Amino acid sequence: MENNINTRRVFLNNIKNFFLYSFLSQFFFVKNLKAKNVKPKVVVVGSGFGGGTCIKYLSKYSKILDLQVIDKYTQIQTCPFSNLVIGNVMDYKDITFDINKNLEAKFHTGQIKYINPEKKQIYFSDDLSMNYDFLILSPGIGFKKNQIDGYSIEDESFVPHCWTGNKKILEFKKRLNSLDDGCSLVISAPEYPYRCPPAPYERASMIANYLMKKKKQFKIFILDSKNSFTKKEIFFNEWKKKYNDSIEWISKKDGGKIINVNDGVVTTEGGLKFSSDFLHIIPNQQASEIFHNSGLTSDDWCSINPINFEVTGSKDIYALGDSIDAGDMPKSSFSANSQAKMLSMNLVNKILEKDYVEPVFLNTCYSFSSNDRAFSITSWYRLNSQKNRIVSLGSKESNVDASDLDRLRESKEAHDWYENITQMIYS
Repeated sequence: MENNINTRRVFLNNIKNFFLYSFLSQFFFVKNLKAKNVKPKVVVVGSGFGGGTCIKYLSKYSKILDLQVIDKYTQIQTCPFSNLVIGNVMDYKDITFDINKNLEAKFHTGQIKYINPEKKQIYFSDDLSMNYDFLILSPGIGFKKNQIDGYSIEDESFVPHCWTGNKKILEFKKRLNSLDDGCSLVISAPEYPYRCPPAPYERASMIANYLMKKKKQFKIFILDSKNSFTKKEIFFNEWKKKYNDSIEWISKKDGGKIINVNDGVVTTEGGLKFSSDFLHIIPNQQASEIFHNSGLTSDDWCSINPINFEVTGSKDIYALGDSIDAGDMPKSSFSANSQAKMLSMNLVNKILEKDYVEPVFLNTCYSFSSNDRAFSITSWYRLNSQKNRIVSLGSKESNVDASDLDRLRESKEAHDWYENITQMIYS
């Protein structure tokens, strides 16, 4: 525990001291830049929690860099707390934010087709292009195709998976609202790794919360491609306490992995069959298409140098968030925010021709089981001795048998975290 506390202290001190240190350094370095009449052009792709944090921090350095931002959206719908919209705990407008354009940056709306690392060019779907000196990629997540026979992500007859920030969540709620009393629901949870490990189980909780408020009888089956999941025992306790036997989890070893969908009937690897009134498949995931289309990864995830987040084999291209292999760090918004601070810090150090700071990281993940009941896990990370992988230093999880007051307290902490981070990025 002492190591965890020390690591957290180092993390916070690094962030605090970095900006004082860098602003003092700028005075001497800017003279040289002005003499050359050059500012390095830094392009950030994506304005979510990772990219948005980079934009916020790097915009403070307009004297030494030309900051440009590309996003395909003009508004950001956050994935954190989107399950609470499903559960009728929050409104859709509460998780939707305008991209903050009151910063020292130039903003562009467009869909990127691919990147040419050799030419340092970004190509858009409308055949326009943009050059860069340094490129930061934080585009979110991508999805594997053809993983389940009979299921297609593009087929709009299926319930939308809602694992990205868009208005499909409203269609999801519309279908949920149309369910009759005594309905049966099936949720397919994907294989690791994927965005936000406990989210499928929080989603089941919020669906149950919504249907219970409507005084409807229901049964939710979670058919899993895994044999365990984070915070499992806490979720089990919460489900029993709040929803009796209305939520049932079936692991992969017990036949839970779905392999086929036919006319609304799912068949699992173990030969089980389920017919449901609401089939919700969360697809298996991979790096965003931009990485695959640009040759920036040889497998499912983008490999990076964990010291500065430079993409392996691609000079001056940096990546963070859900699409990268971040070692022991989970794919979460808190992780992306923590990574973005370290990436921004060391990119400015590079521009200022200063030494890199060895990064340390923090992640806290909150989950809700109902309106006012939440629980969390907090983990600390740093580099291994070879400096080539991010490793965990340990974690602290909420008590399985926590009191109602403790669950309420953590729900308030979760809302406070969300309000603080969204204000920091988008206000």
